[in-house]
Amino acid sequence: MRRARMPEPFQSHGVQAVPQALRRLRHDLMAWVLGAGVDEARAQDIVLASYEALANVADHAYDGAGSGVVDLDAAVHPDRIEVVITDHGRWRMPVPDPRPVSVRGRGLLLLRASADRADITSGDEGTVVTLAWDRLRAS
Repeated sequence: MRRARMPEPFQSHGVQAVPQALRRLRHDLMAWVLGAGVDEARAQDIVLASYEALANVADHAYDGAGSGVVDLDAAVHPDRIEVVITDHGRWRMPVPDPRPVSVRGRGLLLLRASADRADITSGDEGTVVTLAWDRLRAS
């Protein structure tokens, strides 16, 4: 019995962290995920969490010093699907929202709820968000 071939990894580097470019990247990622044989519901989770991480780059990484860029790498591994989002900016604390009930500040909760695993590391060279979803095994 032949093993199914893993799809080629998806890579998109140097994407401007602006809404139009990030929306295009979201659509490209969805096409890749579906092409990798992921079911629609799981694909929605993958793209939702990934896009939230991309939006966080636009909001937090470059502190008004231009739009900056973001890199996205996605791969299917035998046990998981992994998406890695990297910016090259510096983390900045969000401006507090003075409203009693803020509509902001739930992005990290959303991506952690949508992925099986989420790891976020920040340093002088930028922030790396690694998201993973377990692959369902056939019985």
